[in-house]
Amino acid sequence: MTVKTFTANEEWNAGLEARSDAGYRMLSYNGSLGGGTLQIFTQGQGGAPKVAVPDSKLSAAKVDSNGDPIQQVVFISAGNVWVHLTGATAPNVTVVVE
Repeated sequence: MTVKTFTANEEWNAGLEARSDAGYRMLSYNGSLGGGTLQIFTQGQGGAPKVAVPDSKLSAAKVDSNGDPIQQVVFISAGNVWVHLTGATAPNVTVVVE
């Protein structure tokens, strides 16, 4: 598990491979995204380009059937995990990847 608090728009190398014994990883967040969007990317070895993980964008506007913000996503991919926060104004959000 790795944890990062974002207080500005940035790209974070979570330092984890997307592969795990269970075959998946999970990202969750708590706090204010400041109107921004979190998105998961993975990057293969040797400086390969970062590739967005499908359906991995999270924002306060993305809600479940009860109208509550979706603050967790489970994903399957390969390569090093990156998390990008973009479009935020004064965010204060803690992100966990495990």
